[in-house]
Amino acid sequence: MKRTIIDLFEESVSKYGTKEFLLEKHNGRFEPTSYNDTRSQAIKIGAGLAAMGIERGDRVSILAEGCNNWIISELGLLYAGAISVPLSIKLEESNDLLFRLRHADAELIFVSKHQLPKIRRIVDELPLLKHIVVWGNVEGELREGELTLESLKLLGEEYLKEHEA
Repeated sequence: MKRTIIDLFEESVSKYGTKEFLLEKHNGRFEPTSYNDTRSQAIKIGAGLAAMGIERGDRVSILAEGCNNWIISELGLLYAGAISVPLSIKLEESNDLLFRLRHADAELIFVSKHQLPKIRRIVDELPLLKHIVVWGNVEGELREGELTLESLKLLGEEYLKEHEA
């Protein structure tokens, strides 16, 4: 039987649960996230995606700088059964992003606040893109179809109350 990334991650969580899995610098110092905490966040994200209608085989993209949210969101979309479509932040031209997102049939995209303007410029040309999940605080109001990563996790928590399995 083939093992998936989630299978391997679950094995690691079982072995190393309370140990540091991720480190990220905040306010001048590195803060750890354990295997257990990473799993908990990823499952909330996966459940949030399911609550939003993302199903096994749907394509979900990520356009962001490398960070813990990237890893946790990637795991979350894999828990939801989605297919990951990572994008390089070096894609500066709207037509390059547009081509890749159209070709991938992406229904949802995770995006950092720094990359959000790129997506906002082309979102009207992406009829399959239903949701934009934003990492970080955005100046001004979020637009229609946009929500924060924290909102997605809260949606996932609610979803898990009735759909834990």
